Amino acid sequence: MISSMTGYGRGVGTENGFTLSAELRSVNHRYADFSLRLPRELYALEDRIRRSLQESIRRGRVEVNLVIEEMPAALRQIKINHDLAEDYFRSLQELTERLGIDERVKLKHLLLVPELYKSPASVLTEEDLWPAVSVALQDALENLLLQRRAEGVNLCRDLLERCAMLEDLAAKAAIRAEEAKDGCRKRTEEKISNLLAGKFEETRLLMECALLVERMGVDEELVRLKSHIEAFRLIVNNNEEAGRKLDFIAQEMFREVNTIGSKAGDYQLTNFVVGMKAELEKMREQIQNLE
Repeated sequence: MISSMTGYGRGVGTENGFTLSAELRSVNHRYADFSLRLPRELYALEDRIRRSLQESIRRGRVEVNLVIEEMPAALRQIKINHDLAEDYFRSLQELTERLGIDERVKLKHLLLVPELYKSPASVLTEEDLWPAVSVALQDALENLLLQRRAEGVNLCRDLLERCAMLEDLAAKAAIRAEEAKDGCRKRTEEKISNLLAGKFEETRLLMECALLVERMGVDEELVRLKSHIEAFRLIVNNNEEAGRKLDFIAQEMFREVNTIGSKAGDYQLTNFVVGMKAELEKMREQIQNLE
Protein backbone atom coordinates (compact mmCIF):
# COMPACT_ATOMS: atom_id res chain seq x y z
CA MET A 1 0.00 0.00 0.00
CA ILE A 2 1.31 3.46 -0.89
CA SER A 3 2.02 5.45 2.26
CA SER A 4 3.00 8.99 3.03
CA MET A 5 6.41 9.58 4.59
CA THR A 6 5.02 11.98 7.20
CA GLY A 7 3.38 10.85 10.41
CA TYR A 8 3.53 10.50 14.18
CA GLY A 9 3.14 7.57 16.53
CA ARG A 10 3.39 7.07 20.28
CA GLY A 11 3.54 3.84 22.24
CA VAL A 12 4.05 2.54 25.77
CA GLY A 13 5.52 -0.76 26.87
CA THR A 14 5.52 -2.34 30.32
CA GLU A 15 7.53 -5.51 30.80
CA ASN A 16 9.69 -6.95 33.64
CA GLY A 17 8.81 -4.01 35.88
CA PHE A 18 9.99 -1.44 33.31
CA THR A 19 7.71 1.09 31.63
CA LEU A 20 9.00 2.87 28.54
CA SER A 21 7.41 5.40 26.19
CA ALA A 22 8.35 5.68 22.52
CA GLU A 23 7.65 8.56 20.14
CA LEU A 24 8.24 8.36 16.36
CA ARG A 25 8.06 11.34 14.02
CA SER A 26 8.70 10.89 10.32
CA VAL A 27 9.21 13.41 7.51
CA ASN A 28 10.25 13.25 3.86
CA HIS A 29 13.65 11.85 2.99
CA ARG A 30 15.14 10.18 -0.05
CA TYR A 31 16.16 7.11 1.94
CA ALA A 32 15.35 5.52 5.30
CA ASP A 33 17.16 7.58 7.93
CA PHE A 34 16.75 7.12 11.68
CA SER A 35 17.72 9.66 14.32
CA LEU A 36 17.65 8.20 17.84
CA ARG A 37 17.43 9.97 21.20
CA LEU A 38 18.01 7.42 23.93
CA PRO A 39 18.77 7.46 27.68
CA ARG A 40 22.19 6.14 28.61
CA GLU A 41 20.72 2.80 29.72
CA LEU A 42 19.51 2.09 26.17
CA TYR A 43 22.66 2.95 24.21
CA ALA A 44 23.50 -0.74 23.74
CA LEU A 45 20.13 -1.30 22.04
CA GLU A 46 20.61 1.31 19.30
CA ASP A 47 21.42 -1.14 16.48
CA ARG A 48 18.61 -3.44 17.54
CA ILE A 49 16.13 -0.56 17.46
CA ARG A 50 17.27 0.50 13.98
CA ARG A 51 16.89 -3.02 12.61
CA SER A 52 13.40 -3.27 14.06
CA LEU A 53 12.33 -0.04 12.33
CA GLN A 54 13.97 -0.94 9.01
CA GLU A 55 11.65 -3.94 8.67
CA SER A 56 8.65 -1.62 8.22
CA ILE A 57 10.02 1.71 6.97
CA ARG A 58 11.59 1.97 3.51
CA ARG A 59 11.83 5.75 3.10
CA GLY A 60 11.65 8.80 5.32
CA ARG A 61 13.59 10.44 8.12
CA VAL A 62 12.32 9.10 11.44
CA GLU A 63 13.07 10.74 14.79
CA VAL A 64 12.95 8.18 17.61
CA ASN A 65 12.62 9.27 21.23
CA LEU A 66 12.63 6.62 23.97
CA VAL A 67 12.16 7.43 27.65
CA ILE A 68 12.30 5.14 30.69
CA GLU A 69 9.19 6.17 32.61
CA GLU A 70 9.48 3.66 35.42
CA MET A 71 11.81 0.89 36.59
CA PRO A 72 11.71 -1.67 39.42
CA ALA A 73 12.05 -0.15 42.90
CA ALA A 74 15.21 -2.10 43.59
CA LEU A 75 16.91 -0.40 40.66
CA ARG A 76 15.92 3.07 41.78
CA GLN A 77 17.87 2.81 45.06
CA ILE A 78 21.18 4.64 45.10
CA LYS A 79 24.06 2.82 46.79
CA ILE A 80 26.89 4.73 48.46
CA ASN A 81 30.41 3.37 48.60
CA HIS A 82 31.01 4.17 52.27
CA ASP A 83 34.57 2.80 52.38
CA LEU A 84 35.53 4.97 49.41
CA ALA A 85 33.89 8.04 51.03
CA GLU A 86 35.80 7.49 54.29
CA ASP A 87 39.10 7.10 52.43
CA TYR A 88 38.54 10.33 50.49
CA PHE A 89 37.50 12.18 53.67
CA ARG A 90 40.68 11.18 55.54
CA SER A 91 42.86 11.96 52.52
CA LEU A 92 41.32 15.41 52.09
CA GLN A 93 41.75 16.17 55.80
CA GLU A 94 45.41 15.20 55.66
CA LEU A 95 45.84 17.36 52.55
CA THR A 96 44.35 20.46 54.19
CA GLU A 97 46.56 20.01 57.26
CA ARG A 98 49.72 19.46 55.21
CA LEU A 99 49.05 22.50 52.99
CA GLY A 100 47.89 24.65 55.86
CA ILE A 101 44.48 25.26 54.31
CA ASP A 102 42.03 26.60 56.87
CA GLU A 103 38.96 24.85 55.54
CA ARG A 104 36.95 21.87 56.70
CA VAL A 105 36.13 19.00 54.39
CA LYS A 106 32.41 19.18 53.59
CA LEU A 107 29.85 16.92 51.95
CA LYS A 108 29.91 18.93 48.71
CA HIS A 109 33.57 17.96 48.31
CA LEU A 110 32.79 14.26 48.64
CA LEU A 111 29.94 14.45 46.14
CA LEU A 112 32.52 15.21 43.45
CA VAL A 113 34.26 11.88 44.00
CA PRO A 114 33.88 9.58 40.96
CA GLU A 115 31.99 6.33 41.56
CA LEU A 116 30.99 7.39 45.07
CA TYR A 117 27.41 6.45 44.32
CA LYS A 118 25.72 4.64 41.49
CA SER A 119 22.41 3.11 40.60
CA PRO A 120 21.99 -0.65 40.12
CA ALA A 121 20.42 0.33 36.77
CA SER A 122 23.91 0.95 35.44
CA VAL A 123 24.52 -2.79 35.33
CA LEU A 124 21.38 -3.59 33.32
CA THR A 125 21.72 -5.95 30.37
CA GLU A 126 20.05 -5.69 26.95
CA GLU A 127 17.69 -8.54 27.80
CA ASP A 128 16.49 -6.73 30.93
CA LEU A 129 15.23 -3.76 28.90
CA TRP A 130 14.50 -5.07 25.40
CA PRO A 131 11.04 -6.59 26.12
CA ALA A 132 9.64 -3.22 27.27
CA VAL A 133 11.50 -1.36 24.52
CA SER A 134 10.15 -3.75 21.88
CA VAL A 135 6.54 -3.38 23.02
CA ALA A 136 6.73 0.42 23.19
CA LEU A 137 8.48 0.62 19.83
CA GLN A 138 5.99 -1.67 18.05
CA ASP A 139 3.05 0.21 19.55
CA ALA A 140 4.44 3.54 18.35
CA LEU A 141 5.35 2.05 14.96
CA GLU A 142 1.82 0.72 14.38
CA ASN A 143 0.36 4.15 15.14
CA LEU A 144 2.90 5.83 12.88
CA LEU A 145 2.18 3.44 9.99
CA LEU A 146 -1.58 3.89 10.37
CA GLN A 147 -1.17 7.65 10.08
CA ARG A 148 1.21 7.32 7.12
CA ARG A 149 -1.22 5.01 5.30
CA ALA A 150 -4.18 7.32 5.91
CA GLU A 151 -2.19 10.25 4.55
CA GLY A 152 -1.07 8.07 1.63
CA VAL A 153 -4.72 7.37 0.70
CA ASN A 154 -5.42 11.11 0.58
CA LEU A 155 -2.33 11.79 -1.51
CA CYS A 156 -3.20 9.03 -4.00
CA ARG A 157 -6.74 10.35 -4.36
CA ASP A 158 -5.34 13.79 -5.15
CA LEU A 159 -2.83 12.35 -7.64
CA LEU A 160 -5.55 10.43 -9.51
CA GLU A 161 -7.68 13.57 -9.73
CA ARG A 162 -4.73 15.50 -11.16
CA CYS A 163 -4.05 12.63 -13.57
CA ALA A 164 -7.59 13.03 -14.90
CA MET A 165 -7.10 16.79 -15.31
CA LEU A 166 -3.76 16.24 -17.05
CA GLU A 167 -5.35 13.68 -19.37
CA ASP A 168 -8.16 16.11 -20.21
CA LEU A 169 -5.68 18.89 -21.00
CA ALA A 170 -3.64 16.51 -23.18
CA ALA A 171 -6.77 15.54 -25.16
CA LYS A 172 -7.63 19.19 -25.73
CA ALA A 173 -4.03 19.88 -26.72
CA ALA A 174 -4.18 17.07 -29.30
CA ILE A 175 -7.29 18.58 -30.89
CA ARG A 176 -5.77 22.05 -30.91
CA ALA A 177 -2.48 20.75 -32.35
CA GLU A 178 -4.31 19.38 -35.40
CA GLU A 179 -6.18 22.65 -35.85
CA ALA A 180 -2.91 24.57 -35.53
CA LYS A 181 -1.24 22.44 -38.21
CA ASP A 182 -4.08 23.08 -40.69
CA GLY A 183 -3.97 26.79 -39.92
CA CYS A 184 -0.21 26.87 -40.36
CA ARG A 185 -0.43 25.14 -43.73
CA LYS A 186 -3.03 27.60 -45.03
CA ARG A 187 -1.21 30.69 -43.76
CA THR A 188 2.09 29.52 -45.20
CA GLU A 189 0.59 28.88 -48.61
CA GLU A 190 -1.09 32.29 -48.66
CA LYS A 191 2.07 34.15 -47.64
CA ILE A 192 4.30 32.44 -50.16
CA SER A 193 1.70 32.93 -52.91
CA ASN A 194 1.50 36.65 -52.16
CA LEU A 195 5.27 37.08 -52.00
CA LEU A 196 6.15 35.26 -55.16
CA ALA A 197 3.01 36.22 -57.11
CA GLY A 198 2.82 32.83 -58.67
CA LYS A 199 6.47 32.69 -59.78
CA PHE A 200 7.39 29.45 -58.02
CA GLU A 201 7.25 25.73 -58.40
CA GLU A 202 4.04 24.45 -56.79
CA THR A 203 5.44 20.99 -55.95
CA ARG A 204 8.40 22.56 -54.16
CA LEU A 205 6.09 24.81 -52.17
CA LEU A 206 3.96 21.91 -51.03
CA MET A 207 7.05 20.00 -49.89
CA GLU A 208 8.33 22.98 -47.87
CA CYS A 209 4.89 23.42 -46.28
CA ALA A 210 4.74 19.74 -45.41
CA LEU A 211 8.17 19.89 -43.73
CA LEU A 212 7.21 23.00 -41.76
CA VAL A 213 3.97 21.43 -40.54
CA GLU A 214 5.82 18.20 -39.67
CA ARG A 215 8.23 20.11 -37.45
CA MET A 216 5.24 21.50 -35.57
CA GLY A 217 3.76 18.02 -35.07
CA VAL A 218 3.41 16.88 -31.46
CA ASP A 219 1.58 13.60 -32.12
CA GLU A 220 4.42 11.39 -30.88
CA GLU A 221 4.84 13.43 -27.69
CA LEU A 222 1.11 13.27 -26.96
CA VAL A 223 1.04 9.50 -27.49
CA ARG A 224 3.96 9.01 -25.09
CA LEU A 225 2.37 11.37 -22.58
CA LYS A 226 -0.86 9.36 -22.66
CA SER A 227 1.12 6.16 -22.14
CA HIS A 228 2.92 7.67 -19.12
CA ILE A 229 -0.39 8.80 -17.61
CA GLU A 230 -1.80 5.28 -17.93
CA ALA A 231 1.32 3.79 -16.30
CA PHE A 232 1.16 6.35 -13.51
CA ARG A 233 -2.51 5.58 -12.81
CA LEU A 234 -1.86 1.83 -12.85
CA ILE A 235 0.89 2.08 -10.22
CA VAL A 236 -1.25 4.25 -7.94
CA ASN A 237 -4.22 1.88 -8.23
CA ASN A 238 -2.02 -1.14 -7.50
CA ASN A 239 -1.19 0.38 -4.09
CA GLU A 240 2.50 -0.40 -4.44
CA GLU A 241 5.25 1.25 -2.44
CA ALA A 242 6.37 3.16 -5.49
CA GLY A 243 7.23 6.75 -4.64
CA ARG A 244 10.44 6.56 -6.69
CA LYS A 245 8.66 5.01 -9.70
CA LEU A 246 5.99 7.71 -9.69
CA ASP A 247 8.65 10.38 -9.43
CA PHE A 248 10.46 8.95 -12.47
CA ILE A 249 7.26 8.75 -14.54
CA ALA A 250 6.35 12.32 -13.58
CA GLN A 251 9.76 13.45 -14.85
CA GLU A 252 9.13 11.66 -18.15
CA MET A 253 5.72 13.33 -18.47
CA PHE A 254 7.29 16.70 -17.79
CA ARG A 255 9.85 16.05 -20.52
CA GLU A 256 7.13 15.32 -23.08
CA VAL A 257 5.14 18.40 -22.09
CA ASN A 258 8.27 20.54 -22.38
CA THR A 259 8.86 19.23 -25.90
CA ILE A 260 5.27 20.00 -26.84
CA GLY A 261 5.75 23.52 -25.50
CA SER A 262 8.95 24.05 -27.51
CA LYS A 263 7.16 23.02 -30.71
CA ALA A 264 3.95 24.90 -30.06
CA GLY A 265 3.53 27.80 -32.46
CA ASP A 266 -0.01 28.49 -31.33
CA TYR A 267 -1.00 30.49 -28.27
CA GLN A 268 -3.97 28.25 -27.43
CA LEU A 269 -1.77 25.16 -27.51
CA THR A 270 0.75 27.02 -25.35
CA ASN A 271 -2.00 27.69 -22.80
CA PHE A 272 -2.74 23.97 -22.60
CA VAL A 273 0.98 23.30 -22.10
CA VAL A 274 1.10 25.82 -19.23
CA GLY A 275 -1.90 24.10 -17.64
CA MET A 276 -0.27 20.66 -17.94
CA LYS A 277 2.97 21.94 -16.41
CA ALA A 278 1.05 23.42 -13.48
CA GLU A 279 -0.68 20.09 -12.80
CA LEU A 280 2.59 18.18 -13.10
CA GLU A 281 4.33 20.51 -10.64
CA LYS A 282 1.57 19.85 -8.10
CA MET A 283 1.80 16.12 -8.73
CA ARG A 284 5.56 16.12 -8.24
CA GLU A 285 5.19 18.00 -4.96
CA GLN A 286 2.75 15.38 -3.71
CA ILE A 287 4.93 12.50 -4.90
CA GLN A 288 7.78 13.78 -2.72
CA ASN A 289 5.61 12.83 0.28
CA LEU A 290 5.14 9.20 -0.80
CA GLU A 291 7.19 6.30 0.49
